[in-house]
Amino acid sequence: MEPVALLPMKNHITEILRREIFSGEIENGSELAQEAVAARLQVSRIPVREAFLQLEAEGLLERLPNRHVRVVGITTARLWQNFQVLAAIEGEIGIQMLSHGNSSGVGAVYARCAEAYESQEWSMLRRADRDFHLSLSEALDNHTLRQLHGIQHRVLFAGVMENIVPDWHKVIALDEKIWRAVRARDGIDLKRAVYEYYTVLAQDAVKELNT
Repeated sequence: MEPVALLPMKNHITEILRREIFSGEIENGSELAQEAVAARLQVSRIPVREAFLQLEAEGLLERLPNRHVRVVGITTARLWQNFQVLAAIEGEIGIQMLSHGNSSGVGAVYARCAEAYESQEWSMLRRADRDFHLSLSEALDNHTLRQLHGIQHRVLFAGVMENIVPDWHKVIALDEKIWRAVRARDGIDLKRAVYEYYTVLAQDAVKELNT
């Protein structure tokens, strides 16, 4: 592995460890020590400690009494649970957004998704799809919900979805369904489409995890 050289160091270390945990390169139940990780990545202990704290907050590491951490890791069951919880969070955020938010920016982000899909710009579509779903909480004037939504979304997408190729035809169809529900201000259809969206992604992610 190449040494980490770019700033902010903590973010790069977090991304490396998160990816290794989700891929299984670092096995579930493994103990990690700051000194060992710092030596492997050729960095100081400070950004490693900060990365450990971030991954603890995301639920991927568990602190031990000896200052080491244990990898909680990911299993098929946990992956399904995480996607279902994110679907519940985002569905409720969508309901709140319809009642108390400003959805004008949501349509602009959806248009980017449709454009990227039409031109088959898959990396652009991946970013636009992420931004489209995060735009639901960004339309609310509620910092707490934006943080909650953003953290849960980042954990799954940085660790899992960045490493698989989802069924983009199904994904964009469900994004369109969500956008139509937003325009119609139909909370029931919105929650249903969000649930279907995360179910499709969970199926793709579990398939990748089991290969």
